[in-house]
Amino acid sequence: MTITVNSTLETVSINNTTIPETGDFILTSGFSKEPVSLPFTRILQNDRYSTIDITFPVEFKDEHKNGVYYYSIEGYEQGYVKIITSPGGSNGSVVYTANPETENRESVVYYRPQY
Repeated sequence: MTITVNSTLETVSINNTTIPETGDFILTSGFSKEPVSLPFTRILQNDRYSTIDITFPVEFKDEHKNGVYYYSIEGYEQGYVKIITSPGGSNGSVVYTANPETENRESVVYYRPQY
């Protein structure tokens, strides 16, 4: 499953017909191992699948959260989900710009034998 987070409310369909009307959609990153609990509301359920609305925090879409997460829904459903945020946010890297003296540094030859 892939969720593109562009707003605070995202709709997802799940191949499970026993999803409760409300509950927590729990995301766990493989990196931090800290679960993030997101409330959801079931908006559709039929004989084949359920559709839920997941409420994301306002700042979630602007953070660097792109990646594959483990998700679970209160013991009813679990698996992996790919999260895509737009624009992806900052990844914490620092740009290094060398000063002009070292940017075009050339070696100095002191001795070169003649063969």
